[in-house]
Amino acid sequence: MTVSIEKLDKVKAELTITVPAEGFEEAMKKAYKDMASKIKVPGFRPGKVPMQVVEKMYGPEVFYEDAANNLIMPQYIDAVREAVEADPFFQPIARPEFDIVQIEKGKEFIFKAVVDTKQQVELGEYKGLEIQEIDGEVSEKEIEQYIDTVRDKQAEVSDVTDADAQLQKGDTANIDFVGKKDGEAFAGGSAQGYDLVIGSGSFIPGFEEQMEGMKLGEVRNVELNFPEDYYVTDLAGQPVVFEVTLNAIKRKTLPELNDEFVKDVSNFETVDAYKEDIKAMLTEEKAAEIKNRYKAEAAQKVTEQSDVVAPESQVKAEAENFMNDIKFQMSQQGISLEDYVKLTNGNMEDIENECKTRAESFVKQNIVFEAIAEKEGFEISDEELEAEFNKMAEMYKQPVETVKEVFNMRGQVGLIKRNLLLEKVSDFLLENAKIG
Repeated sequence: MTVSIEKLDKVKAELTITVPAEGFEEAMKKAYKDMASKIKVPGFRPGKVPMQVVEKMYGPEVFYEDAANNLIMPQYIDAVREAVEADPFFQPIARPEFDIVQIEKGKEFIFKAVVDTKQQVELGEYKGLEIQEIDGEVSEKEIEQYIDTVRDKQAEVSDVTDADAQLQKGDTANIDFVGKKDGEAFAGGSAQGYDLVIGSGSFIPGFEEQMEGMKLGEVRNVELNFPEDYYVTDLAGQPVVFEVTLNAIKRKTLPELNDEFVKDVSNFETVDAYKEDIKAMLTEEKAAEIKNRYKAEAAQKVTEQSDVVAPESQVKAEAENFMNDIKFQMSQQGISLEDYVKLTNGNMEDIENECKTRAESFVKQNIVFEAIAEKEGFEISDEELEAEFNKMAEMYKQPVETVKEVFNMRGQVGLIKRNLLLEKVSDFLLENAKIG
């Protein structure tokens, strides 16, 4: 076997692997032996048809596919081993793509393997990164907003019976509606007894706003245009009229913020004590959020300053992971991604492109972090790995040995160590950054 390697770019390498004619002949013989029991020719017992007879009847091509399959992966592995011996830095990081160049009885078998390889990253300056400081002070407004969410959960919901009461933002309106275009009702534009929270943005822009001020039993024409990118092409950008009937109004009454309310929802006795506790909690949350934002900015800067390429194979895999995460999140809300796209007038291609863009940044950042870890000599100790297993055991409420067994069985211990290493680099960048 002979091997020649050509670097196609910073990442991709093309290996041209040549197997001597004798080696290909042996592979054909193996293919014949594997197929022999299935070959039936009049005058010969099953499994006893000579190879020459089979080739004469069907041509030697009948063995080519199996012979190639028998050769390609073992020869590729040997070729990589030979390449690594010649250049220790040569390291494939993905499955190769194979292409047969020459396959013919009595001749050399030649094929190519294109594979993404580990790259030599030219790191930018990663110590002393300048990061703008973010104010971590919690405002009185933020405290009030938090308390309002608690009050909202404790709110009493009642039917509005006053005939003069007007529909307002935050109310739940029970409505009948019929959508018409050019005076004719269109498919999917009608419903009866529909509950709509005013101000939720559930319907197309303008619908809920025009309903504000309606009274019980009132019928109102809501005139608006569908968005230009609406998923139903016949309606996209078109003017329509919805005839809306207000059947009922449900309104929330929030409890008053006083000491009695505080005692009901917390372990505190007074509003002031409750607010102090909320401020401390929000301050801690904001500090963690700011730290993550600092880390994200440091990661972005060091990646932008480094000469790095995102291998196509890794970008594709990570983009699929991001897309699967989105689908899972949608399923948790009881809706498919396809239906979500329709309801939000979105575009599946835009989501796929966004996943690809995120994946490319993610892959580049990880490669840069790994290069920093290698340069700084960072490693994950057994003690650090054990501490991570203990964290997971506490989170999953399982014995630590059970957690270890599961991750070992799945072959994911290496992934855990890699994630810990990347986090160590992230902490290192932040510790050495100039924040101000």
